[in-house]
Amino acid sequence: MSGFHFSPRPNRAAEIGWREWSPEAFEQAKAEDRPILLSISAVWCHWCHVMDETTYSNQGRVDNDLRPDINSRYNMGGWPSTVFLTPQGDILTGATYLPPDQMAGALQRVGSFYRGNKPQVVSQVLENRKRSMSVIAASAGSLDPRLVAAVVAACENAYDQTYGGFGGSPKFPQADALALLAEQSTQLGDPRLLEMARFTLRQMAGGGTYDHVEGGFFRYSTTQDWSVPHFEKMLEDHALLVTALALTGEGEILDSATAYLDSVLRDPGTGLYGGSQDADEHYYSLDADGRRALEPPYVDRRVYSNWNCMLAVGYLEADARLGRPKLRENSVSLLARLIADRYSIDGGMLHTEDVGGQLGDQAWALLAAVRAFQAGAGAGWLQVAEQVAEHLESAYADPDFGGYFDHAAGDKLGRLEERLKPIGENAVV
Repeated sequence: MSGFHFSPRPNRAAEIGWREWSPEAFEQAKAEDRPILLSISAVWCHWCHVMDETTYSNQGRVDNDLRPDINSRYNMGGWPSTVFLTPQGDILTGATYLPPDQMAGALQRVGSFYRGNKPQVVSQVLENRKRSMSVIAASAGSLDPRLVAAVVAACENAYDQTYGGFGGSPKFPQADALALLAEQSTQLGDPRLLEMARFTLRQMAGGGTYDHVEGGFFRYSTTQDWSVPHFEKMLEDHALLVTALALTGEGEILDSATAYLDSVLRDPGTGLYGGSQDADEHYYSLDADGRRALEPPYVDRRVYSNWNCMLAVGYLEADARLGRPKLRENSVSLLARLIADRYSIDGGMLHTEDVGGQLGDQAWALLAAVRAFQAGAGAGWLQVAEQVAEHLESAYADPDFGGYFDHAAGDKLGRLEERLKPIGENAVV
């Protein structure tokens, strides 16, 4: 139970006998021939907290940030994800947030359907597994040099000329796209692309998507004009935004955002950064005086290796382009601590202190080590990069079709037997 995080407000979800994702949970379900209810939540997720306070006030529970490999296979389109599984871990049906009355009906319907339609369920499960294997086989191919131009064109087509960013509402930062525009502006000699990225970042920082009292970006806007945010603050988002801010030369915004990171999410004892700060609409609606009277929203102090390495890359980019030696110092410090605490030649980089590594941890550790070497932090970082690369090839690479799987071939419970190749992490490698 100690590994689960529930709403900080009064709730009864913690009284449920939640089971962790484990062989024991699946064996019990098989022995009793009962479906599994899988809840995928996140520490920072507002509607996860609401569901704790209402619907769950019975059941396997997974934290999205701890197990991105499980989330990628079972997420129903957002958080919380409420997923009904066969005892073998295949999806029967699912939804996102379910209020108490809908959950009660869903439990009854899923149980009745499973008991009355087992032959059809088994047949559909086998068909789905065959289909997933064909997707892996189809992943073979070579990179097309025209791909970058096609992605840039897609960004231009989706660009919002009025408010910046891409698409309508809800509107996410899409920091990777902003970084791409900035880089391609230099490559192509097209200042228009750089201005698109700059305008977007300024609109975000000047509107409701930025905390103008304590600093830091909120996760996304529920409106097209960046005015009404979802109030979570995520290390992952900030790490990518720091890189985008460095590439676009937006030093003032960068300094404000990194001040928030270094004062709130950074642990001064270890030099490592926590994963997120909770959404609290009431707290963030107050001015500085109003906030001083309240306890700040909960900070998830768990350290996720991939996000910390991601931030290290951003901090090194900021120093290289804008002259921020303190950020370079913090970057090298956190990387050194991660290597000391979580890295081994045989096992690669752990995801957290007690959860095994994922592809993202290895990919970002590799890139961060390379960037640290390039920044003059010492020849030892090149050796670390070479070791991580060797581990990637031995534990994650697909020798038949190329690319890298999202987790090493260890945990095969449920749909984890399906080997996925996430494009984001593969692109980093």
